[in-house]
Amino acid sequence: MYRHDILLVEDNPDTVEFLVRRLNDAGYGVRIARNGLEALQSVQSEPPDAMILDINLPLMNGDELCRLMRRDARTASVPVIFVTAESEERVRDLLVPEHTLCLEKAIKTRSLLEALDRILA
Repeated sequence: MYRHDILLVEDNPDTVEFLVRRLNDAGYGVRIARNGLEALQSVQSEPPDAMILDINLPLMNGDELCRLMRRDARTASVPVIFVTAESEERVRDLLVPEHTLCLEKAIKTRSLLEALDRILA
């Protein structure tokens, strides 16, 4: 049994494979969405304990997805960890220490696991 259900929203297959393996090894269950619309449907049908969210995604960007989630009472409190190669500026208005964090790509497993521990505490 996994200790938390994580929704990983990422369109790069290599990144997905890497993160799923690392998260499973750390005891997390992982669901995958490969674009923003798929992620929105997934989070609305069954909110995860936390979401790891790429910003640049097909069909709907991660920042747009997060803004929609924050306006919906069912998903407003889902913790989000943005993962991006861009500047934090794009999502600065969404960063709330207890609910939303931002990590830079290339993802370091230790930093991601520490962020999950912090956001799920």
